[in-house]
Amino acid sequence: MTKENRLRSRFEYLASTFGFVLFAFYWGVIGTFPEFYFVNPFLEEPSRAAALVLLIIGWVSISTFVPIVLFQFGAGRYRAISVLPYFVGIWPLSIAIAQIERAIVTGQSYITYLVETPLFLVTDLIVPIALLALWLRLRLHHLD
Repeated sequence: MTKENRLRSRFEYLASTFGFVLFAFYWGVIGTFPEFYFVNPFLEEPSRAAALVLLIIGWVSISTFVPIVLFQFGAGRYRAISVLPYFVGIWPLSIAIAQIERAIVTGQSYITYLVETPLFLVTDLIVPIALLALWLRLRLHHLD
């Protein structure tokens, strides 16, 4: 096996493994804090409802669709990696929109949750940044 094939094989394995870890990690967090994730947005005023719908799309995207993309990549479907930044980006973008909506409507910021529960710092910032870095690396080797 050539060095390039060994490297490609390692990337496929690591992508699949990372997908599994992400799936387990995010769903572990979601199961631990269900009140933050399982909400009925239509019980809120329209601006909050829209922000909550976007948040639901975001957390489903990063907890489920991102691992599926990584599994697909690991199975040799390299083009799947091209959608990764979109599935990753929905989550931090939805959080930012929800924070801005709360600040405009209530005049208060709820960003302190990142300090009060550092686990959310990982789920909301560190993992998305790591996924984008991984996407750049995988794209470099498989799409360019």
